[in-house]
Amino acid sequence: MQIRKIIKYRFSIIITLLIFGCIIPNNNNSLVKAYITLQGVDKVAVIDVRARKVIKTIDVDFIDTGDRPHYVVIDKSNGYWYVTLISSGYILKFDLERDEFIDSVRIGNMPALMALDEPNQILYISRFMPMPSMGMVGSNASIIDIIDASNMKAIGKIDVGASSPHGIALSSDGKKLWVASNEASHFFEIEISRLREEGYQPRNFKIGLDVPDSYNINDMIYNALELELNKKDSKLFITCSGSNEVRIFDTSSGEIITKFFLKKQPWHIALSNDNKSLFTTNRGGQSVSKINLETESIEEVSDSLLQMPHGCALIPDESELIVSAAGGNRVLVVDTKSMKILDIINFDTQMSMPTGIAIYEKN
Repeated sequence: MQIRKIIKYRFSIIITLLIFGCIIPNNNNSLVKAYITLQGVDKVAVIDVRARKVIKTIDVDFIDTGDRPHYVVIDKSNGYWYVTLISSGYILKFDLERDEFIDSVRIGNMPALMALDEPNQILYISRFMPMPSMGMVGSNASIIDIIDASNMKAIGKIDVGASSPHGIALSSDGKKLWVASNEASHFFEIEISRLREEGYQPRNFKIGLDVPDSYNINDMIYNALELELNKKDSKLFITCSGSNEVRIFDTSSGEIITKFFLKKQPWHIALSNDNKSLFTTNRGGQSVSKINLETESIEEVSDSLLQMPHGCALIPDESELIVSAAGGNRVLVVDTKSMKILDIINFDTQMSMPTGIAIYEKN
């Protein structure tokens, strides 16, 4: 009798597992791809994150003297990805499923970062900043270009009046664009609906009280790098590579809420979906930081393998952070809970200089 009960119990467990196994999808079977710009060799690498290997490299070589692909954004809704080429001034469009080239538009003036309005297929393009250590003088432009991504046509410009508008972030409803100058320590709130108004000048705010009131003065104090908005668009995060900080601002007033001091030159950032954790690469500090936005505590992983860490992106389940080491010719996988390096993916070609990262999950 006891044996029959055990058999019956085991059988019921097997049936239950089979039923739930059919109902609940196994997300671990999905393909998670990381698109990495290889700025030193004019290619974009595609990495299978789970397999920890490079699937392919895509040639983005338009000119003989170097194009310098810098940043990637993915339009999952419409099935495309885009990459900026700093030196040749192009924005390229690729098919997301086959990674085939579709179209391009040249805007010149060293395009850098992008903000994408997916529903309307509009791209906003920022400008590169001076980097003397890399022999790059940056762009003297003070404009943000607007691209109709559906046909890859330039449809407008926004002149913020400050040099090297680099950091850029778009509100979730696509109505407000936030931009920060890398040279003048000011950031700007741009209302998209007012762009056609004659004489319209976006609201501007000082990153610190110690900077000039005029955004025409390149004070070079804070050197704002990248911007990120929280999910409610109520807070703006700015990495300040000049002061080794992340500063958080109230988007309704432009006033500073708090700031965090990090290792040298905080660079790119990634915010968790629950708005509780902010990750930063620290370019001059060979490290990656994790800021707990609730407790305001900071964890850090520091390693010689993190040579000039540049881009970072969370995988969909946020268990891992993918980090590019621009000076180390590699990508690293960091566990977001323990803040330990899990794996290293090296590139075969020397001086690849991996920079921007974008993640796509193919179900």
